[in-house]
Amino acid sequence: MTYLCTPTGPNQKWTYLNLSYKKKHYFPLSPYIKFDTDINWVKKLGKIRVFRCKICRDPYIGEEPPSRCPFCGALGCYFIPAEEWNPSEYIFEMSDISKANLNAALELELSNTAFYLCAMNAAKTNGDEYGYAKFKALKKVENEHANAILKFLKINQPQLKPVPCSKNFEKNTQEGWDREDRAIKAYAKFAKEAPEIQLRQFFESLVEIETDHLELHAENLKK
Repeated sequence: MTYLCTPTGPNQKWTYLNLSYKKKHYFPLSPYIKFDTDINWVKKLGKIRVFRCKICRDPYIGEEPPSRCPFCGALGCYFIPAEEWNPSEYIFEMSDISKANLNAALELELSNTAFYLCAMNAAKTNGDEYGYAKFKALKKVENEHANAILKFLKINQPQLKPVPCSKNFEKNTQEGWDREDRAIKAYAKFAKEAPEIQLRQFFESLVEIETDHLELHAENLKK
């Protein structure tokens, strides 16, 4: 049984959750959180389950599949219960065109990973907490895409080559928009060319994810 405990006021701090241990399971002996000024309510949650993302293949633990994969950004519809996972779906003969397109996609993702790494460090140097968080998150997602491609190609990740960026948040955001736009166009083309249903689904998902990134950059450029 799992409990979510939330402070009742902005100035209250966590103190303790009273739990007891019995028969290899934690259960609430007296389920409450005690604060400096008040006792908070405790909300009972559902049962934790294990899911897997069909795009990056990573596992996720939660009550329900997330709206988007926290690793690769894929929509929640690509999650399935872990017990239904079928690894044989990823064993197939790959066409030459798909191999070439996966290698091209790998170059795009590695370049974008390196760019966002540079932009992240620039934001950190400038003391820009939002920019740092944004570019760090994008870097992690792009790197996850590269790892997903490597699984299809069955090769090790090459060394990341540095990519220059600006010291300015707006310029890096514009560059990010341009990069996502190029990726979307490339992946839409790759999806149409893929004779394998697994790769068609993979590239279509990347289009959806990069479109999310494009819209994020567009919102920042409006400000």
